[in-house]
Amino acid sequence: MARHAGPRLVQCYLCRHRFEVGGRAQSTSCPNCNKALHVGDEIIKQLRGPLKELRTCGRIVIEKKGRLIAESIEAHGGIECLGVLDARRIISGRTVELGPKSQFKGDLSAPAVDMKLGARVHSRFNVPADPLGLKDLPP
Repeated sequence: MARHAGPRLVQCYLCRHRFEVGGRAQSTSCPNCNKALHVGDEIIKQLRGPLKELRTCGRIVIEKKGRLIAESIEAHGGIECLGVLDARRIISGRTVELGPKSQFKGDLSAPAVDMKLGARVHSRFNVPADPLGLKDLPP
């Protein structure tokens, strides 16, 4: 997973305030609400959960042997699932990619879904144009 070279614009998942962070930043505080934010990518390589929530301004990547179990997931940079994702509520600001052997369960709201042949899905999809109001942020 490539790191961002320069500063990038993010949106707080708590108060929706937008601000810049350094390209290599993994966490920061929102200058508006002063709450701690995770802005880096989450890479899931094995079982993680059950969690109440997992939120990031970056991406969530679930590798082939990874399994993520959570009540609520929010990923502004998108979700890539090659393993197992099981959550009650999933919100993605970018495309959700489901690999050929992935297992996906939950109510999903995302601007697009790219599902490979063989993906197993037990979900309801809501595909609004821009669920988090992020369309004007650079990818």
